[in-house]
Amino acid sequence: MRMMKSFIAVAVAALALAACQEAPKPPQTGGLFPDVGNYQPVNLPPKAQLSPTEVRYDLLVKLQTEMMVTGLSCKEEFKDPIIFRTFSQWVVNNDDRILETQDKLGKLLGKYSKGNGARLFDTYRTKMANDESGRMQRMTQAAYCLARQDQFAEVVKYNPQQLDDYLNKTYDLLHTRYNEVGSKTQTAAAPADKAAAAATPPKTKKP
Repeated sequence: MRMMKSFIAVAVAALALAACQEAPKPPQTGGLFPDVGNYQPVNLPPKAQLSPTEVRYDLLVKLQTEMMVTGLSCKEEFKDPIIFRTFSQWVVNNDDRILETQDKLGKLLGKYSKGNGARLFDTYRTKMANDESGRMQRMTQAAYCLARQDQFAEVVKYNPQQLDDYLNKTYDLLHTRYNEVGSKTQTAAAPADKAAAAATPPKTKKP
């Protein structure tokens, strides 16, 4: 229950922040794996290298955040007055797994930043919620809800095995966006690093 209250508080704050953001971009395609806003794992430490299992941890928090924002925002669009209650029950049904994921990610974040793992995770999750709410604001709420409708309707019905299958498919689609152990992919901070490198003239050898 404490976890749910904390998560709701993060969501409400994120949606309030999104209301101050700027205006609409065209609607995006929905389906079971809507890539709303071209998700990038920018809230993980730039130098963090993740195992495939740790990538899936981030993808589960990403999914939970997407469903939370959908549950808070799409009651009218879905014509479903109990949509957030449905999301809350999904969280309860997957409580052990979600708590384990939070613990594991807190420990991962603690390897790269000073502080208590639980607090580091809360900060990471808050940023993720802010990002997701910002995506909704840029798309407009109606377009966002349309993009998320199929995903939400299916995922809330999944048993643990089906959820695993869904995360595995999401991993196949998105894992190259992570700085994964053994891969040649760039970190989330790499584009900025490249820009900085381009702005710095190369050193010349003295004759």
